[in-house]
Amino acid sequence: MRPTRPVVLAAVFAAVALAAFVGARVVYSALPPLPVSAPVLLFVLALAEAGMAQSVRSRLQGRPRTKPIMPLAVARVAALAKASSLAGAVFAGGYAGLLGYLASHGAGRDVPIGAAGFVGAVALVVAALLLEGVCRVPRPPAGSEDERAAAE
Repeated sequence: MRPTRPVVLAAVFAAVALAAFVGARVVYSALPPLPVSAPVLLFVLALAEAGMAQSVRSRLQGRPRTKPIMPLAVARVAALAKASSLAGAVFAGGYAGLLGYLASHGAGRDVPIGAAGFVGAVALVVAALLLEGVCRVPRPPAGSEDERAAAE
């Protein structure tokens, strides 16, 4: 599995933001108010992934009072982080497109919730990228047998 590329996240963000802006122009007046629970959930997920990153880092480094972590568990956590960063980019794009529409049309009832949702989605992306970085296998030291085997 390759690391998440920021270019991919930026492209997803831009595409969803454009689609959300166009969609808001068409159906915003028929939508109910934005739910407060969505931004809260994004912040909770971001905090959970940041905490998981700290735990996985400690376990991989073999710090005292931590149990070793199974390699398969690390792979699963990395897959979760990769999916979360993409989901966060989708939500951030959706909230950004909606906020762009609201800013251009002066509709203020959903601006605070939309802004909180955008910040929560960005926090989720950052936490997921941090968690994914913790799960990477470190490079072998220069000149080691592992490095020569990987080069062949």
